[in-house]
Amino acid sequence: MLQCPKCNYDNELGRIFCHSCGAKLDLSQIKPPTEGAKRARRLKQGLARTIRLVVQLVIVALLILGIAMICLTPEVKPFDASNAELVAVDVKHSELEKLAAGRKGGTVVVSEGELNTFLNSLTFDKPSGKGIEVSGEVLRTTLNDGALKVEFVGKIHFGGAFDKSLYLAYDCTPVIRDGKCEFLANGGWLGQLPLHPKILATTPFVKNYFGGLFGKLEDDKKQLLDPLTKITVTKDAVTFTKDAAR
Repeated sequence: MLQCPKCNYDNELGRIFCHSCGAKLDLSQIKPPTEGAKRARRLKQGLARTIRLVVQLVIVALLILGIAMICLTPEVKPFDASNAELVAVDVKHSELEKLAAGRKGGTVVVSEGELNTFLNSLTFDKPSGKGIEVSGEVLRTTLNDGALKVEFVGKIHFGGAFDKSLYLAYDCTPVIRDGKCEFLANGGWLGQLPLHPKILATTPFVKNYFGGLFGKLEDDKKQLLDPLTKITVTKDAVTFTKDAAR
């Protein structure tokens, strides 16, 4: 720093006039750096460059690792529904419609097989060959105590240029809050890359991908799930409950 002889303001080196009062500075106060100071400055600059290089290498390595994990597609076996499950799906869907629309309380219990049978009855739009599109191949739900995991295996199409296998998974807990059914994120996966619940909550991952895949279920959610009181998930089944209207 270079002190002003008039107002004693500390000016940065390189100035000719005081930044505070405008007086001309005494440039004779500037002393050339000693050899020790030069070595210390070179050492500091070299250390800073090394740290920047290490940080850049770590970022590149993490990006490469992330891309590699995204490209890894876990194996998910297609669901094969039994005749009993095919018949039960229509019955349970009708029971749930009556429960949601009626004033009487009650429950409807849907097994994991019946839920998978219903989800696999959905048809996905075929890719048009324009832009980036997703097509489905396998859709499977696994029940756990208090949560369910939905796995999707398909392909992402980059126009007509090439296709890439795509794996998406979403672990969530269904809840009824303020007259709406919500699926609270417990975790997600893109390929074998795990996604933290906070990432899912602050990014459009679910809305852009799973939201698009299950867009056809939006009407069912509003009509069948939003009117309910509680949804309970166990390893064996999902229980849909509605209290009687008062």
